[in-house]
Amino acid sequence: MTTINVEILKKRMEDMSNYDMDELERLKEREKRSRGIRSVELGKDETPYTAVDIELSDDDFKRVALQAHERDITFNKMVGLILKDGLSKTEYRFEHDNKPQLLNEDK
Repeated sequence: MTTINVEILKKRMEDMSNYDMDELERLKEREKRSRGIRSVELGKDETPYTAVDIELSDDDFKRVALQAHERDITFNKMVGLILKDGLSKTEYRFEHDNKPQLLNEDK
């Protein structure tokens, strides 16, 4: 028969990480970095997207593809950036409209 404290200690020991293994993994990562080998997590910064079909003229496609190439990103990511930029400009224009407004002060 074991006491509650012994059971708690056993559980904590099981939950503790193995520090020797962690140190070995850190040493392996340092060695990889010193050799120029990098690990990459694919999709780490990606957010879920909705598929949209668009039609572009050849000239527009070439312009977007060239911009994507210059930034070293995919064509789809470049289109997403263009859409986000367009949406933010639209929101800015909506909030900062140049039309004069009548402001009344209540006294």
